[in-house]
Formats: sequence, structure tokens, C-alpha cells
Amino acid sequence: MNSQSVFTALTAALLTSALADHPTISLEQGGTGGPITTISGYTAPKGAFGVSTQSQIIYYDQISDEDLKNFSFLGAEGVHSTQSLITAGTNFAYGVTDRFTLGMSLPYVWRNNLREAHHGHVEEAGAEAEHHEEEEAEHGAEEGTVDVLGDVSGLGDIPVYGKFQVLRDEQSHRFAAVIAGLKTPTGRTDSKTNAGELFEAHHQAGSGSWDPMAGFAFTQGLGAWSVDTNVLYTFVNDGSQDTNLGDIFNYNLALSYRLGGGDGHHHENCPGGTQCPACDGGKAVVHDHHDAPAWDFVLEANGDWREEVNIAGAVDGNTGGHILYLSAGTRVLFPEGWAGTLSVGLPAIENLNGIQSDPDVRILTGFSKSF
Repeated sequence: MNSQSVFTALTAALLTSALADHPTISLEQGGTGGPITTISGYTAPKGAFGVSTQSQIIYYDQISDEDLKNFSFLGAEGVHSTQSLITAGTNFAYGVTDRFTLGMSLPYVWRNNLREAHHGHVEEAGAEAEHHEEEEAEHGAEEGTVDVLGDVSGLGDIPVYGKFQVLRDEQSHRFAAVIAGLKTPTGRTDSKTNAGELFEAHHQAGSGSWDPMAGFAFTQGLGAWSVDTNVLYTFVNDGSQDTNLGDIFNYNLALSYRLGGGDGHHHENCPGGTQCPACDGGKAVVHDHHDAPAWDFVLEANGDWREEVNIAGAVDGNTGGHILYLSAGTRVLFPEGWAGTLSVGLPAIENLNGIQSDPDVRILTGFSKSF
């Protein structure tokens, strides 16, 4: 297939929560054709700049109040339920050279309607136990009830990354790149519950940790079709509240088909050469130009494995696990570098640790502009 200008930018999905209620990690490809969540092997041309926005909504099968109470009576501490998770990010990317792209993302996170069974303090004694009892009476909480913790919102951790193309075979339409990045601890870590207590670290919008990332991406063009695949590993370190949210491994596979686009042609092999004004005097700028919009139809498998949360040396058995989404989406590519995306994914494999809210449906939307 013909590919448009490639601008990769990390999305708000790079929040490193480590429960079932976490967003999917993605390198959104603003202004480009091909996959939506899967990272391609393309890089931006030298001097090119791209900006994009991407929103992700995940709805969950909530755990009922009755089940939360039962889990608490059975001693399953820390079990909670989430209604939905929304992340939104503004992403930027710049082509330092034709083979090296720098990018970053400004994410914002909303985690809605957190609930959990009330935890008693039967093992405490003396003044501390009396203090907790007074707090519980003030908030109307007692053993066997469900605490409505509330919502969490705030700036997420900002990721920065570099993507270097190690294979560039234009004749066979084969490209590969290595990725290295760092998620910085810029996100909010002080959100409080309805009762005025600090949310646990794995519920916060930010993690408080510096987390390096490394990965590999590959693209094979086959006429109007494109096959893309990538792996990405995040090495998570200790962050706020003496909590390590656990390492993350993502793997993706996408099949894309290009439809339409008028009589456009690919700048990198532009037959107009120096006579084509859009090609900047015959330079190899990786753009398609056409009078009518083009459509990409995309099928993806998006895998996400997360390690269990570790709090001050204690492992939370109700965190981490493996989810595989099967997604169908489309991207419309307008003249002058505009693009819009929509993808809907359903979990095909759920192997979550302990007791967690099961994801129901994931929706991704985005807009982008390349310059």
C-alpha cells in the first residue's frame, strides 16, 4: 500500500497502571496510513513535524456491591471495581533525520466510579483502632458495606522516545525500526477519595517512577495491503507510596488495506520528480498526495501483559495479568496531511490475576496533522 508521511508520537496510553483497569500502550501514528495501535517500521522524513490527539475509552463489567462485600468477608483485601477509564493525549513528533524520529506525549487520565468493600481494622488496637473507628463513624462506614471511593483525574506521566530505522528497503516496501524511550514521573499522585484519603498508587493518574522502554517494529507493504508488527517492553521502577506498578510487555499485529485516494502517487517514488511542487523539488518526502480522501481499513491483535503490583515488598495478587484485544478500525486520510481514526476492540483473551474488573469494550479515536 502507499504510505503517507509518518509521524509517531507516544499517547496518553503510556500511563503505567497495572490493573485490569489500565489503558493500552500505543505509539499513535498521526497523519499516516496503516495501523492504529500497532507501531509501524516507518520514521518521519527529516525536518517534518506532526501533531496528533488520541483518546481511549475502556468500559468494564463492574463488580456488584454484593460480590465486593463477599470478597471482603472472604479476606480478599484490595478488590475494587471500576466503571470506565478515559485517557486523552496531545502528541508531537519531529524527524531529526530521515531515519530518526523524536516524539513525546502530554496525557490526561480519568478513572471513574472506583468502589471497594470496606476494610475493617480488627487487628488494630489501642488509640489507633479508636481513631479508625471514629473515622468510620464519621463517614458512615462499617464492615460489610461498600466504599464509593470516587473518581481520579489528572495529568499522566509524560513519555519521550526516539525511533531509529534500521532497515529501509523501498523496492520491496520493507521497513524496520528500534524504539527507545523514557516515561517521566510528571503525573498527578495526590488524588484523594471521597473520604479524603489518598488513593492507592495504582489508582493515581501518575506513577512517580522513571520507566525506560525498548522495542522493535516491522512493516511489510504488499500493494494495497500492509502487514505491521511490533513489541515494546517497559521496565517499571519504584514510584510513589513505595509502590512498583510492575513491568509491561506489549505485542501487536496489524493487517491494513488502502481504499481510494483518487489518482494520488507516493512522493518517495514520485514520477513528477523536480516537476512536482508537492515533492519540494524532487526530494524524497514520504507523502501521498491526492484530490480525494483515502481510507485505510485495519484489523489488529493487541496484546498487553503486566506484572503484579508490589507495595513495599508485598505483592498484590489482584493486579497484573494478560489481555489480548481484537480490534477493527478505519482511518480517513484527507489532502494536506489531515487524518482521523476510529478503532473498536473487544477482549479475546483475559487471563487476569486474582479478582479484577473485566474489560468490556475499548474505543480509540484520534485526529492528526502532518507538516
